[in-house]
Amino acid sequence: MILLVIIFFLEIAFSFLPNLSGFITSLISRLVIKIADEELNIRSEIKDLKEQQSSISATENFAQYARLQRKIDKLVNTVKERDKERRTFIVYLRMKVTAAIYIVHAIVMLVLMVILRSEPLLMLEESWVSPFARIVAFPTGIPGAVGLGCWVLVSNAVIHRAKVLVESFL
Repeated sequence: MILLVIIFFLEIAFSFLPNLSGFITSLISRLVIKIADEELNIRSEIKDLKEQQSSISATENFAQYARLQRKIDKLVNTVKERDKERRTFIVYLRMKVTAAIYIVHAIVMLVLMVILRSEPLLMLEESWVSPFARIVAFPTGIPGAVGLGCWVLVSNAVIHRAKVLVESFL
């Protein structure tokens, strides 16, 4: 009986973990991605150039104003390129985190399937599951038993229905 509860909570955890992949990715990216000093210098230079440009009249000193604008545009494009590279890295990281969650889920379920292949999670009267006894008992093969495969399917169905119900209220 305790295995039923443990496996149910495992399924709940693995059903919500993909939704948290964005949060997990942001934590990892904060640790992995550091903004270089050069980029910080470029950002401060852009700020200084914009302050300098705001002190110049565009109509009176158009050549100087336009020169500063070209310089600002060039530096802004450099920062945008680096930001784009960072965002691309974060998107790929999120895909990898999501894939890792699914892979870990599959491995955990396969390991549990191997470990619990001959042990029923719950014993019921054979007449209660009469026409579907073999399916419900998979992989144990014991008539009247509830096997891991059936329990995982039932757990996932309940979790999915609960998610839909909760989302309908929100």
